[in-house]
Amino acid sequence: MGYIDGDDEDDDSQPPRRPKKTQAQIITDEAWELRQQGRYLQAFETIKRALAADDTDSECYNVRAIIHEDLGNYEDALIYYNRSLDMHHSQVVVNNKARLLEKIAKCERQHSLDKAIKYINQALKITDDDEDRKGFLITKGDILESMGKEKEGYICYLLAAKLYDKVEMVENQTKLLENTDDNLICIAGTGFYHDHKLLNDGEIVDLIREPDNVNDPDAIRVDIGGKTAGYVANSANTLTGKAKSASEIKDIIKDNQKARIMFTYIDKYVIAKLM
Repeated sequence: MGYIDGDDEDDDSQPPRRPKKTQAQIITDEAWELRQQGRYLQAFETIKRALAADDTDSECYNVRAIIHEDLGNYEDALIYYNRSLDMHHSQVVVNNKARLLEKIAKCERQHSLDKAIKYINQALKITDDDEDRKGFLITKGDILESMGKEKEGYICYLLAAKLYDKVEMVENQTKLLENTDDNLICIAGTGFYHDHKLLNDGEIVDLIREPDNVNDPDAIRVDIGGKTAGYVANSANTLTGKAKSASEIKDIIKDNQKARIMFTYIDKYVIAKLM
């Protein structure tokens, strides 16, 4: 991870390397050394002296931004990264700024999800670092899930893993779930049953009404091979797309009703079609 412009951009333990250093650059090196020692307040005062000596050196602004970031002054750090970039475009500084934007996004997640998504989108827009981009996509996925956007968050995780074929698959499944006229159901609670792993695509399951169920008189049990594998989803947080709830299908299913497993959507919803 690079912080400083120079011959070795991936080593943030070294100060900037220049053939002939100005007084401001020498002071900037001193500030960087103090920063490396964890003496952030002294580093801050030193970099201020460097800028007083020469306020036209973009690297001085980059170092001041880094020290502000060390001190937790994220908004000030963002200002100084921008000043550095206004003077000289450096992808190292751009990537520094992008990492800071992710930090701000993570902080904002506790207060404003709308602001958090704005900052992480900015970070993704400007970075050229592959590892950073992977981390940013995971952060974006977490934020989107917190916003209740499960599918969008899941796609971010797939993009982070470069599973582009699965992204296309999820998009196609989403279109089907949102536009179908078929009687689809979600099978919930599969994790509580030993045989839930039998619910593979194409498997045929039996649907059995349970009017005496004390928890839900509309409950419909899902059996496969005579063993319980789950229940037809009957609450908003276990349904997706146009899938019908147990309450919606209880009066239309037959006594020997069967359904065919179609697919598992975003690794969460087992989707089946009434037969």
